[in-house]
Amino acid sequence: MKVLALDLSLNSTGYAVLDWDSAIQKATVIELGHIDNKKQGRMKWNHGQKLDNIYRQLTQVQSNYLFDAVVREKGVTRFNKATQAIFRVVGVVDMFAYRLLNTACQEIGITEAKKLITGDGRADKADVAVMVQQYLTRVIEFAVDDESDAVAVGVAYCLKQEENR
Repeated sequence: MKVLALDLSLNSTGYAVLDWDSAIQKATVIELGHIDNKKQGRMKWNHGQKLDNIYRQLTQVQSNYLFDAVVREKGVTRFNKATQAIFRVVGVVDMFAYRLLNTACQEIGITEAKKLITGDGRADKADVAVMVQQYLTRVIEFAVDDESDAVAVGVAYCLKQEENR
């Protein structure tokens, strides 16, 4: 199963292309990165420009693969302004997934992902990043937390699919 896994953010969306082998319950990370919208030269981008960049970058990644699923971390509501920005990114990703697969983007909750990977739904980011390595065919160095979070989302989604079989 080939999965595009996402950790959504307006300023730094993490993504991972995973190839899941259910026979060994391990993923091969085919592509890994993050979409950095923080600094675009001297000019500060508005939300529309950042959303457009996320869509264009994901379309570029998608052009190289045939995905079985697009999955994202389920958002949490904290601060009104930040939540509104995330919901905009969710909308763009929902449209992207629908255009790509003619289906909704799958999502997995943060607590559920942590529990599937570490056994503890309250594990911290560092513990998840370390434990997710056991589900990979080779050790991966993550440039930013957004990348490790995207891999964790993808692995947790695949593990959940295995449980549901």
